[in-house]
Amino acid sequence: MKTRLISSAVGVAIALLVFWLHNTLLLPLILSAVICIILFELTRAIGGQKFGLAMTGVMLYGAASPVLEYLLCTVSREVQVFHTTAYELIGHVQSGLLTICALMLFIQFLVHHGKFRVEQLAFMGGAMFFVPWSITKLIDLNYYGDGKNGLFYLILALCGAWIADSGAYFCGVAFGKRKLCPNISPKKTVEGFIGGIISNAVIFLAIFWCYAVIRGMHFSPLDGLLAAILGIVCAPISVVGDLVFSVIKREKGIKDYGKIMPGHGGLTDRFDSVLFVVPMFYVFVHLFTIL
Repeated sequence: MKTRLISSAVGVAIALLVFWLHNTLLLPLILSAVICIILFELTRAIGGQKFGLAMTGVMLYGAASPVLEYLLCTVSREVQVFHTTAYELIGHVQSGLLTICALMLFIQFLVHHGKFRVEQLAFMGGAMFFVPWSITKLIDLNYYGDGKNGLFYLILALCGAWIADSGAYFCGVAFGKRKLCPNISPKKTVEGFIGGIISNAVIFLAIFWCYAVIRGMHFSPLDGLLAAILGIVCAPISVVGDLVFSVIKREKGIKDYGKIMPGHGGLTDRFDSVLFVVPMFYVFVHLFTIL
């Protein structure tokens, strides 16, 4: 328990620092580190870490993605005279980098086709695209619109999955009887799943309302309804993310993806739900204006 608390305290301290300096280069740099660690843990789970060229491509694209997204959201917006040129240039760099890193994977596959299996190629390629794509949505949320609510969206999108997990856990402990997916996650229950959805809707509504009151913003009944729906949408997606990564662990016979967070496991163990929730949060916010 002491080890878990220390790990949690360190994680909270880092998060607070990032939130404080969320409009600086620190945000994409921290996200780059998070992406690279998750990619390494996932690649190691399927035995791909021994293929140097492929690993280099995966890590390079993962590390560069948040920085390039940060430049798209800041530099091209601030330099108005060269807005179009800067935006297109950064977009071309993103496309070119993805092409080069993908080629590194395929070259590794050709050179070591007897050892580097097609399943590893497909998994590493998918992870290389999906993980950075998901995490960098936090940067897009941070600069959404005029950016005045960016930090709020950033924090809520990041914590949305953890809020849902906590609600499902406590509801499951209190009322859980029927197993949800006994072969994948024996502790999850149907009652916990339903309770997590309800509690997430209530908590999201409360958080949005409190934020609007503190900021002196208008919060209509429609805003409240949309906030609750967002919580309802995020909760089951959080469960999907958790179950997907649990299946991978079971197939590969591992308990945790890593040990970087003593008492908690790897970063992937903590961000499995986040990887699925953040993109949906991003899409919802862009489709429906809550605040």
